[in-house]
Amino acid sequence: MKIRKNGIAAGIAAVATAAMLAVSVPAHAANTTINIWMDDQRGAQLSPVWDGSTTIAPGYTIKITTFSSRDAMMSAWDKATAASGPDMMFDAVSSTTDAAKNGKALPIVLTATQKAELPAAALGAASYQGTQYGIPVDVDTTTMYWNTKFGKAPKTFAALAATFQKYKKAGKVTTGICAGDGTWGALPVLTALGGGAWGYKADGTPDVGKVLFNSPAFVKNANALLVDKKGKGNGLFAWDGWDGCGQSFVNGKALAINTGSWRLSAIIDAGINYTLQPVPTIDGKGTSHQWSGFGAVFGTSYSKDHGVDLGVKTALSYFASQKGALAYATATKRPPVNSKIGSHLSADVAGFANAAKTGAVQVNGLLGDNTGGANWYDVLSSTFDAAFTKGQGVKASFDKGAKILKVDWAHGITTL
Repeated sequence: MKIRKNGIAAGIAAVATAAMLAVSVPAHAANTTINIWMDDQRGAQLSPVWDGSTTIAPGYTIKITTFSSRDAMMSAWDKATAASGPDMMFDAVSSTTDAAKNGKALPIVLTATQKAELPAAALGAASYQGTQYGIPVDVDTTTMYWNTKFGKAPKTFAALAATFQKYKKAGKVTTGICAGDGTWGALPVLTALGGGAWGYKADGTPDVGKVLFNSPAFVKNANALLVDKKGKGNGLFAWDGWDGCGQSFVNGKALAINTGSWRLSAIIDAGINYTLQPVPTIDGKGTSHQWSGFGAVFGTSYSKDHGVDLGVKTALSYFASQKGALAYATATKRPPVNSKIGSHLSADVAGFANAAKTGAVQVNGLLGDNTGGANWYDVLSSTFDAAFTKGQGVKASFDKGAKILKVDWAHGITTL
């Protein structure tokens, strides 16, 4: 085949031009930033540890976006798009499964080590239709902080009530025990006095036909200990949350508060010396129970839009590891899910991990159902107000609430 010289020259020129363009026109840079959303509590605790990290997912940089509150974060999440949404998010495990149902979560595959170190129940809570979507990172539960300036923590609720009356009469306290997270944190007081939410079947599943809210034992004990001679609340029990009775506790005006590890720093900063233990039962036998759920982290479907989904999966593996779990537990003071790091925990975190053993599973499908006219939390709020603020009678108020809950749960159980 005959090749002309001018053809060779043209070919060389074309190659040279292409080479020059390759040097002078840079390729579009790939995104390597993983944006993680957190609420005000986790963000404040974890930003100093992980924001800007390049080791959690090698080749990627972690960026933590902290919101002013969980409500603000969830509002932004509800409105998120591929342009505005995060690559990962820390929240209650229910957010993981909700995202999965709506196609907004990134499916992942667990390693044998992860399956061995993370309890099956916790992993199951972060899965949907047999597919894993999130990594459970902490047990969201509460326990009782007792202010030791009032002596040792009482062994019975009756003794707690007597201690309250003693210090109230002396003008030293205004509150006995505070539900530091509002009605969500009130379950230990209800169960300590013989009440609660629902009963349980032999297999451990909720027996919604057995409503414990207005049990005769609770009504009797509440009338004896929680109300004054006028039939209104005597101050032994308060449920107006952290901004209400919680401030009484940090100011030394409450004997105890039932809340989670997320309030630990504030209580320490207030100079309160405390011990951690469950709310005592009426006679010291058995144990009270508090709601327990899981906190989790998941990757979002938006991470694929942003081109960082592989980095997100690497980050999730880190959070599931012993190293990641210990870093998380140390920073947040929340009891970890990973079963292999117990010996490395502080006394406080270990205390909450121990408290988790008496937790009642938080079944959101039941607690959030409002078929009867109001959900669990709203029923508690209106019932407490009727019984202890307005003085409309413990039995009448709790019977009314129980009727609503029975309807809620009869429907809610069919949706699980």
